[in-house]
Amino acid sequence: MKRSSAVLLRLALCAGVGLGVQVLPVRAADVPVSEPIPSTVYEIELTYIGERTDPTVSFSGPPSTPGPLPYRPFQPILELRASLGEVRPFGPCRSRTTKSVAGIELQWSAEGAVRCGQRIELHQSGKPVDLLSYRMLRIRGRATTPVVVGIEDLAGARREDNRTVGTLRGVFDLEIPLQQIAREVDLRQVTALVVSTEGSDGQVELEKIDVVQEPPVMRPTGTGFWVWNYRQAAKAPEAMLDTCRAQSCSRVLIQLPAQSEDEGIWREYAQLLAKVRAVGIEPWALDGYPEAIQEPQRLADKITRLLRLVSPGLLSGVQLDIEPYLMPGFLQDEAQLRRYLSAIGTVKEAIQGRASLSLVIPFWLAVPTVGGRPLAFAVMDLADEVAVMSYRTDLDEVQDIADDILRYGSVSGIPVWLAVETTVLPVEQHVVLRRERQSDHAEVLLDRDHRLLRWRPLGEAGGAGLDQEWFRVHRRFTVRPERLSFAGRSRAQVSSAIKDIQKSTSHRSFAGVMIHDLDGFLALAE
Repeated sequence: MKRSSAVLLRLALCAGVGLGVQVLPVRAADVPVSEPIPSTVYEIELTYIGERTDPTVSFSGPPSTPGPLPYRPFQPILELRASLGEVRPFGPCRSRTTKSVAGIELQWSAEGAVRCGQRIELHQSGKPVDLLSYRMLRIRGRATTPVVVGIEDLAGARREDNRTVGTLRGVFDLEIPLQQIAREVDLRQVTALVVSTEGSDGQVELEKIDVVQEPPVMRPTGTGFWVWNYRQAAKAPEAMLDTCRAQSCSRVLIQLPAQSEDEGIWREYAQLLAKVRAVGIEPWALDGYPEAIQEPQRLADKITRLLRLVSPGLLSGVQLDIEPYLMPGFLQDEAQLRRYLSAIGTVKEAIQGRASLSLVIPFWLAVPTVGGRPLAFAVMDLADEVAVMSYRTDLDEVQDIADDILRYGSVSGIPVWLAVETTVLPVEQHVVLRRERQSDHAEVLLDRDHRLLRWRPLGEAGGAGLDQEWFRVHRRFTVRPERLSFAGRSRAQVSSAIKDIQKSTSHRSFAGVMIHDLDGFLALAE
């Protein structure tokens, strides 16, 4: 969110922004490498910011084998029984399956004191089903003996595990709120129902299996500003407050002073929050930096210092903008992902329930996983709300890129703010290098010993030793800033875009729109 080119790089890459053919200065000089070099490199990405000719370098390993794309239904009530796929027994037991118009009957006989039962695929093709947009799973039928029922997602299928959701006894009509299992099952990748017994025979007839959506509800939403220059805001708060009133904003989030600032600056900051509260606007403290995942107590100490200066109830919340993905190798190291979550927990403990905790996250954080779980969802489980860096000027794109986070917010009860960008951004040019086994077709040598990318003209002879790693240019693209930022447009256009987002976003989790940032907005023409 801060003016970090790496953030914009991630935003652009995950949406395939702005393909272009501009020639880049890729052979001007060897490229130093500061990023940790993984043991196995499949692709290298060079990012040129603005007029700079020294690119940033990022590595990626071999692409993971993509799983089947999930079936995503859109019916308000989805009947699953009619499209159930293969039924497979597991464990040392004999089983029988009977399908009829009335339902599906499952029987099994246990052989010994072990768990056995049957796994029922939710889709005839065996692909996962995306149930994240649904509120309730309903199962109706009868069980001759008590039978445990569980839900399996794609990660659970790979480790032969599932999440128990209930026990079926006699005539049953079971309703399972999906919120109860969303923290343990990736509802975007539900693969099967699993019925089982422990050391006993089982028999169950399933007459009805469906999932139910919650009707769309338009809730009151807010608008907020991010404010980084806390000294200027404390010196002349009326400029900030007047802009906020003109935009009917409900909150301002103001960067905390540095810990090294004297007590006078911190008291002025606390007084600024009180002035914001006095005019009916929510005051939020804003802080965070990538290194906080290594030393979270330093960030927690700043929060503790602030809470000593403000009266109870004055501060609406604390928002963390940590951006840990700017740390070298962050996404390739699950230990760092867990340190990120731990850092959030440390700050939450420091708040002691005196204010809400909000996290700023990029939309693509729903892609990487930690412990088999989407990182964005794991972050949301620790927070009271999140703000998504959904920086796009096409409002359909804003909706699309934040969709999974909005849907998870709806099922988990976590409010989600979207964000628009108003500051001036540079053009970014990217070169993607892909591993090349034949040295005579390669353009770049990865020199691990000297931590360099060495360019050479095509066709130049090179001794291709076993320890040499060659790469070629796979593609080039340009990220155009006008697709990410409203810079250059008017305040009225930004206000209109915000109203359109608020009118068109029907997710129950949607809380409002954040503007990045106050200075950028004020620089726009009226």
